[in-house]
Amino acid sequence: MSSTVGGRLEAVERPRTLFGPDYLRLAVLALVAVAAHGWLVGHTALTARDSLGFARLALCFENPSAAPPFENGRPKNTLDHIREAEQPPGYPLAVWAVDVALRSVSSRPTPDRVLLAAQLANALAAVLLVIPTYLIGRMLFTRNVGFAAALLFQVLPVPLRITSDGLTEGVYLLATGVAIMLAVRAVRRPGIGAFLLCGVATGASYLVRPEGLLVAAGPAAVVLYMGISRLWPRDAAFGRFVALLIGVLLVSVPYMALIGKFTNKPTGTYLNPVGDPSVPLFKGGLPVGAQRAVTGAPLFAEWWNNERDAGRSRLLWAFQAVFKEASKSANYVVWPLALFAVLALRRKFATEPGLWVLSVLVGCNLALLVYLAARVGYVSERHTVLLTMLACQLAAGGLPLLAAALGQLLPRVERLGVRITAASLLVALVASALPFALKPMHPQREGHKRAGLWIASHITDNDAMIDPYNWAEWYAGRTLYRTSWNPPKSKNNYVVLENELVKTGPHSRLPVLPEAQRLSKQSDSRIVYHWPENVPQKDAVIYVYKLGPD
Repeated sequence: MSSTVGGRLEAVERPRTLFGPDYLRLAVLALVAVAAHGWLVGHTALTARDSLGFARLALCFENPSAAPPFENGRPKNTLDHIREAEQPPGYPLAVWAVDVALRSVSSRPTPDRVLLAAQLANALAAVLLVIPTYLIGRMLFTRNVGFAAALLFQVLPVPLRITSDGLTEGVYLLATGVAIMLAVRAVRRPGIGAFLLCGVATGASYLVRPEGLLVAAGPAAVVLYMGISRLWPRDAAFGRFVALLIGVLLVSVPYMALIGKFTNKPTGTYLNPVGDPSVPLFKGGLPVGAQRAVTGAPLFAEWWNNERDAGRSRLLWAFQAVFKEASKSANYVVWPLALFAVLALRRKFATEPGLWVLSVLVGCNLALLVYLAARVGYVSERHTVLLTMLACQLAAGGLPLLAAALGQLLPRVERLGVRITAASLLVALVASALPFALKPMHPQREGHKRAGLWIASHITDNDAMIDPYNWAEWYAGRTLYRTSWNPPKSKNNYVVLENELVKTGPHSRLPVLPEAQRLSKQSDSRIVYHWPENVPQKDAVIYVYKLGPD
């Protein structure tokens, strides 16, 4: 169908609605997502360390006066906590909402309950993510491609595990997934309202992670191209661009005004394009202060080492690091299949503006990751999950093409038919991903929780606690509303340490570890608890030392 706009013919697609086959596919996707995330949530010994900060923010948002007041004695309110937090408020607010719901059905103590709320907020958002990921694939390709894209992303090990932990990824991907879905819809069925709604969704994704604003680059680039090339009337293109911008600003500007800058995240410091003029941007060592960022990098990441990588180009290192982490996030096979689809669908890419949106977003995200990796000195597989979600769309679109190519090469495959072969390839991809994806999470760190619960029954406000790993002090109730603290003068000192002879996995951000190790070696230090409790002390995983009178 076409309509006359500004004296020119503009193609407008007939509106498509959901039918029975769509609901059936969505139901299957939801069942798989609920089962996979439910399994991991139920088999998590300890959430990621970052979850403690988000859970603390959620508690402070609800009960802001429980946190230490300002230096002038004025108690803090919720806006104060939002203004001071290093993280945007979107995910902590979701954690708070889930925690409120949990209280009516759970008798867990607060430290346990709010961390479970952090996991559930993340996992529930990841389950809802099947809707926009399915619809993106359905709009760009077919129902089956949308189903394959959503299913594949739900079972890949890295996306599944980080969206089942107490991290922001599930809520962030849901917000960006909705924004991308609306962007694809807007460029295919253009209108002021469609672009305004896309902008609002993009602003919402910014309230979860600041890089969410990058989603606007996809539809904005398409609008500018359509206007400049006169494929759309220029006045119409201008109106759509303004609508997109207004939608973004409506949601994002109030938060920016509250904090007085673009973001409170430490990484935001490195978005300054000028940087430290004494250090070349893409050559030699890290900028001033970046080494601290390296020691604070997430686990499962690539980070620059000034000694090991001295003399190397940071730009080249950044490209290699991003490639490695993106490959791991996509389980190694998704990106080759996605690139195959791009080559095979080059004619469709030339005429489909929805695919242009995805292409622009892939390019912008890669550029941002390489830039920040070079500036900050690390990149994690967590940072690449949006790329993986986009790659799954292209990979799913390539499955029928790969099936057809295999049919031309192998007569037995040809007899099966393209649909059965493509379905078999999808089943093989899912089956290869699930064994690792469904492994219990962090079982080796259960002892930190047990140590915290033991300390909670022995420590007083007059005692100090040194916990380099942060989990025990959380379960001891010491850091629910503030970060690590100790009284000016302590009667006893409790120190939590892992057994150096037992491998518990790598750690990051442990600046207190040297001090804890020093205290544990003092003459008056003694082990008062170890875990597991039923093993000899020398074979324990976690030790609690006490310094002070018996």
